Amino acid sequence: MSQHLRATCPEDKEKRRRLILDAAEKLWLDDPERMASMAEIAQAAGLAKGTVYLYFRSKEELLLAMHERHNGLFFDSVIERAGQDQLMAIEDMIDLIRGLLIATPAFLPLATLCHGLMERHIPLETAYAFEERTHAHLDRVVTALQRHFPTLTQALMLQSYALILGLWQLLRPSPLKELMRQRELVCACTDDYLNALDLALRALWRGALTPEPD
Repeated sequence: MSQHLRATCPEDKEKRRRLILDAAEKLWLDDPERMASMAEIAQAAGLAKGTVYLYFRSKEELLLAMHERHNGLFFDSVIERAGQDQLMAIEDMIDLIRGLLIATPAFLPLATLCHGLMERHIPLETAYAFEERTHAHLDRVVTALQRHFPTLTQALMLQSYALILGLWQLLRPSPLKELMRQRELVCACTDDYLNALDLALRALWRGALTPEPD
């Protein structure tokens, strides 16, 4: 089927949607400092610009869909692991998070960008629908994980997400961070984001899941 013919069946529509998201993600990774235009995304996907607008009303909504896809892949991997017979430990959750960040380099910059977009450039109802779907998926994750961590709450998952993004914003490489490092304004131990995140998540989860003494 020609890329410029309109997809009609659900399978073809989903395939074309994935094609657009894949093209947008590649452009984002090539230059994370700017958002590619819809025309550039269409060209990279081998589609007409009008076709891309059939699936996404703006490049901001397309970026949000990319972020939602990242979240979904992570949530699905957690649910799959939680369904296995072997009980999970905190280290298993941290390994899953580390795996997401290594396998999906666009996750951190895109998640940070999308939170800003939802406040300013995404229609309120669209942003709410995204949050509603995300929380529903998160509920399923928490339910699956409570078999392994009986006192786990959605709040702990949200706190973990905030820690992942907040720590990255503090430690991500930038010209300013490099100058601060050269002038010893930051501790050298903060150079390794993943190691710092491991330690912080471990402390958060142990503190939240360890029963308080009577």
